[in-house]
Amino acid sequence: MASINELKTLWEHSNDAFLILDSKATILYANPAIETVSGLGLKQIINKNIRDLLREKLINNSASLEAIKEKMTATRQIDTSPGNHIVSTASPVINAKGHLHRVVCNIRNTTLLPRTQKVFNDYAVKMPVVEALGVPSCKVINIENGDYQLVFKSSKMQSLVELAICLGQVDSTVLIYGETGVGKELIARLIHERSMRAGSGKLVKLNCAAIPENLIESELFGHEPGAFTGALRNGKVGFIELAHGGTLFLDEISELSFGMQSKLLGVLQDREVFRIGGRKGNHVDLRIVAATNRDLEQMVKEGSFRKDLFYRLNVVPLQVPPLRERKSDIPVLVAYFHNRLENAYGFNKEISPGVINHLFWYPWPGNVRELESLVERLLITTSHKIITPSCLPYPYATAVRSGVRTLKDMVEQFELELVSEALEQYKTNIEAAEKLGISLSSLSRKLRKLEETPDI
Repeated sequence: MASINELKTLWEHSNDAFLILDSKATILYANPAIETVSGLGLKQIINKNIRDLLREKLINNSASLEAIKEKMTATRQIDTSPGNHIVSTASPVINAKGHLHRVVCNIRNTTLLPRTQKVFNDYAVKMPVVEALGVPSCKVINIENGDYQLVFKSSKMQSLVELAICLGQVDSTVLIYGETGVGKELIARLIHERSMRAGSGKLVKLNCAAIPENLIESELFGHEPGAFTGALRNGKVGFIELAHGGTLFLDEISELSFGMQSKLLGVLQDREVFRIGGRKGNHVDLRIVAATNRDLEQMVKEGSFRKDLFYRLNVVPLQVPPLRERKSDIPVLVAYFHNRLENAYGFNKEISPGVINHLFWYPWPGNVRELESLVERLLITTSHKIITPSCLPYPYATAVRSGVRTLKDMVEQFELELVSEALEQYKTNIEAAEKLGISLSSLSRKLRKLEETPDI
């Protein structure tokens, strides 16, 4: 086992930057690479608190503060005052008593990468409901030549997308968390398409929950001719080998059996795959992006998921927020699905603002996928030219908060949603008010209203 001095020597020769912070976010150690990666000098940050760096505008974001707050690994895109763009992953270190002891940050430079704003295309949304809510456009990112599209308006999704694009430029393993239907596969495809691997290989997707347990090994690893009863005469190349040079996307990774987890761990460690019935390993060069809608850390504690595989996969965790936490995306998603379906099927119907009023209060357990299905259902089953709240089926028709029925109330609710997002994104009320295009006194009034509206 390496000694403390040996580990320190290794860190000081690493091209990646490392920080060690105490439980209060004070930087105790930084390796020399931090100067190259961030552009900040060691003297500027050693023994400084992260909050001081934010206050002095040496950095504009922090993964470590999020890790301290949530006691979970956090990844953030950060701009430094010298103009460097970095990605920081902060991991909390919990002591035997369950208390936060240290935070370890791994930091990589993305300064030479194309700025993410260049990949955003403004998509004009021409729908009365969206115009009534004061949302003239949203962000649309085309993936795989437009075969897939990411549509969003919220600051939460924009931050996630910017980070995913940056992660496309490194080769780290990514674990995407999120509820069913939030769009985890779209994020995985975005990471691959913005990576160097997009030119040398493809994204190969395997849904671990969709394949019977007795077939999953053959699908993943392939098999040699005659390896077992029913094996293909010429053998079979598995998904792992198919992803050589590209990205292997393992959806629903939590559904792998314990035995398959062990075999996958071997591939991650050795980058070598043995087909069933084969004696010679084949080298594979691939990136792993996994996704799950379950709490893998809890599964590790319960003994149903391997701890060593979890740490191999959880290098950079990403959390896709549920639709109920980014309500400002609802109008633009409705508009997007409406326009797409109209073009596909020749519909000529409008969706009234009152429909959005109801949809804002629905909890969306199926997230974006459920919303898309609802829009399609309304366009197909409604005989009227204008789709009104009376056209909504159960339970959407009953999902309206008491007293919130007018367009004025709905617009006010949407404004509060935008104010809430701005307060999360900007450090001061003055900056938030400036970005929102309102006066500070107007923002103060909306803040008082926001405090009275706990649902946002």
